Amino acid sequence: MNRFKRFLSRKKRFWSSISIFLVLFVYISQDFDMNLLRRPERVFKYDILSYYAYLPGTFILHDYTLKFIESDPDEYYKYYWPDQLPNGNYLLMTSLGLSIMYAPFFFIAHLLAEPLGYTPNGFSAPYGTALLFGCWVYLLCAFLLLRQILSRYYSDRVIAFTLLIIGLTTNLLWYATAEAAMSHAFSFFLFTLFLYCTLKWYDKQSWSMTMSLGLTLGLISLIRPTNVLVIIVFLLFGIVTWNNIKELLLLFWKNNTKLLLMAFCTFLIWVPQLLYWKSVTGQFLYYSYGSEERFFFDHPHLWQFLFGFRKGWLIYTPSMILAIVGFYFLWKNNRKFFFPLLFFILPTIYILSSWWCWWFGGGFGQRSMIESYAFLSLPLAAFFSWVSQVKLKVKVPVSILIVLICSLSGFNCLKYKRGSIHWDAMTKEAYFHHFFKPKKTDDFYLRLEHPDYKAARRGIDAVESPQNKTE
Repeated sequence: MNRFKRFLSRKKRFWSSISIFLVLFVYISQDFDMNLLRRPERVFKYDILSYYAYLPGTFILHDYTLKFIESDPDEYYKYYWPDQLPNGNYLLMTSLGLSIMYAPFFFIAHLLAEPLGYTPNGFSAPYGTALLFGCWVYLLCAFLLLRQILSRYYSDRVIAFTLLIIGLTTNLLWYATAEAAMSHAFSFFLFTLFLYCTLKWYDKQSWSMTMSLGLTLGLISLIRPTNVLVIIVFLLFGIVTWNNIKELLLLFWKNNTKLLLMAFCTFLIWVPQLLYWKSVTGQFLYYSYGSEERFFFDHPHLWQFLFGFRKGWLIYTPSMILAIVGFYFLWKNNRKFFFPLLFFILPTIYILSSWWCWWFGGGFGQRSMIESYAFLSLPLAAFFSWVSQVKLKVKVPVSILIVLICSLSGFNCLKYKRGSIHWDAMTKEAYFHHFFKPKKTDDFYLRLEHPDYKAARRGIDAVESPQNKTE
């Protein structure tokens, strides 16, 4: 009987299993296509160098203060990009949250590097391969957990479509392959884990799930402090009526000791960071980005953030429009998620669009939204659930529209890969002039508007002249 039940369980998950396999197959294939598995040392670039530097600095060169840079600046500045403080110490601007997530794979690579004939310096091929493999592991866990969450409310076919849309038609595809060691795929896993633990905690307020919530929240906020907003989903879960608020407050009061444990576990994750800041700067709390990099809450770029051609979220990842529409069906059929997710996503968009560099530097689309796709999977699944139930005369045109929207998302990713979508200077003119040209033409750069980063730090919208901007 138990074997029969397991067989039925596997059969019920057939389509979602195919989706997960397909998504991971595409990710790994893309890594081969971009030579990342043949030249894995190319993984170490951009912000990744700062996220990662804690590990080789501490465990290979045995100096987390990075003073070793002074012995050979030409060599070490290839891999380490710290700021030098007035006290002469070197400070990594980014937090060590990602280094914690990289760590298991880093240590495996370090054990294998020398026996395999590679330099055990933290940046040779085994280390890059380890980070890629780590990204795949976290993403596999994320999709498996997401399936577990969605299976409470939706059919396996609906789940399969939802996973495919998130995995293959959003900018997660780019940040799970070409820039796999950036924070976004890792945070996507953590958001999924937090949502899973939240549901489990409301099923049964166990000590183990309380600790898991606290530790996960600690990592989420350590990687990107603004992502602490995920706590809204936990605090508002299940609220539909005013009576639910009273019930929720009574539940929290009854479990006040567990909530204190949750807060302690969150703090525990931050302890290494606080000690690092204290050692290097003399302060337990230190704003490492400097006074010029800040939020302008009185001047958010909401329209540009969502619909602008430089980095508009719904321009370059239009498949998320389906998730936005799905909030209507979430309200109709699964209301306990409606307010928690709505009151998470709205302030998230407001805060991110208020950052001085609201386009978040170079990259594909609004990469700061990627981790939120874990939460947006619920309204997205609600939308597909509605599509699966409507009459054929409605289903056919809606399905055609879905295919067109998702195809556009995938096409945008292809254009970015081939260079006809610029990393930070796109304009409406450049986008439409090169719409059916996957590769950039000679006049591409003349149609761009490069952002003036110095002006943006002062809260001023400005662009530089496209002349001589041919890189």
